[in-house]
Amino acid sequence: MLMEIPWVLISQPLVIDTHTHTRFSDGKYSVDDLVQLAIDHGCDALAITDHSDLSENAATAGYFSAIYKAREKYPGFILFGRIEWNIPRYAGREHVTVLVDPELEESVLGPFKLQFEQDEATADHGLQWLTKKTGSADRAVLIYNHPSRKDDDSDENIQDVLNWRQSSLQFIGFEGAPGHQRMNPTGSYMGRFQTQNRWDPVTAEIGGAWDQLLDRGQNIWAALAVSEFNNEKMDYAPCEFARIHVYPEDRTARGILAGLQAGSFWADHGRILDDLLFSLSVPGLSLPVTAGEMVRVGASQALQFTVLLQRGAGALDSGLIVEIIGNGRSGKPELLFSQSLLADESRVDYTLTDSVAGSDGDSAYFRVRIRKVVEDGADLMAYTNAIRVVTH
Repeated sequence: MLMEIPWVLISQPLVIDTHTHTRFSDGKYSVDDLVQLAIDHGCDALAITDHSDLSENAATAGYFSAIYKAREKYPGFILFGRIEWNIPRYAGREHVTVLVDPELEESVLGPFKLQFEQDEATADHGLQWLTKKTGSADRAVLIYNHPSRKDDDSDENIQDVLNWRQSSLQFIGFEGAPGHQRMNPTGSYMGRFQTQNRWDPVTAEIGGAWDQLLDRGQNIWAALAVSEFNNEKMDYAPCEFARIHVYPEDRTARGILAGLQAGSFWADHGRILDDLLFSLSVPGLSLPVTAGEMVRVGASQALQFTVLLQRGAGALDSGLIVEIIGNGRSGKPELLFSQSLLADESRVDYTLTDSVAGSDGDSAYFRVRIRKVVEDGADLMAYTNAIRVVTH
């Protein structure tokens, strides 16, 4: 094993929304009321990510005071007080969620906002500053929000992530499905690019930005679906419709950050799934490989993939379609496999022999998409992150 997540097979997933807003920027509710709304809809954890524009009140003393009071009121709930950063220099066009260890939030986020929301700030300096101030990878996670919402060219997303990752490996990837799911168009995508079955095209398009980065050997994650909650007119409540299921190292805020950093999470819309395990079995390994992990195998070894799922309330009596996407058959991103499951079926197996490497010349990747067909609207989807296979 080259890269493993030792806790994933024994960890119980936590449901989290990583992108929400309160009255401290452009949201409808107080911190307290938003936390209660999230709990009512099944969240185990929540990130409040108010805008860090200098004109807003995120990352101020009052902001952190409201977060602390909510933690005291809901002691079993994991609450992140974070910011949505206008990453420079895009004139507010591109946004990044900055999640840090709660122990560091006040000492890091306040000074960060004041320094890196200035016109003269640069992305690389901000990312390097965060890395220095937080110290270790699992004390901060950065996520590129609604990546295609205002883009003119899909290649922008690829170059942005490559550039930002050069400055900080705390940058884990894309918000695969945007919030504002009640808006028309979905996600408030009013520019050149539209969502595909409610997901950003970087994730939904086979061969799109996510697949191209994975094909180049980049361990980038995009199995994230958020509410971006502002109000009920624009958005579903946190965890009402979009859910991220993260396998934490332990049931703490820092444990969640470790799970996000490792890619040990998946996401769904419409509560179609309560559990989803994508795994790879290889002769000689005592345990299967899961999403976010990387394994080295012989070029001629057969790869045995398994998808196990448990339906949620949104698909209890529904058929589902399981799709495996990757580059290990031809060396290029493609739909490798698709199988329909009846309402009483929950397992799919797929074997690939003689796998090949992608454009990095060294490895292949594989990811899963689950689809519930909706006759009169967008299909409901779930996505996993990728398993990487290094061949030799």
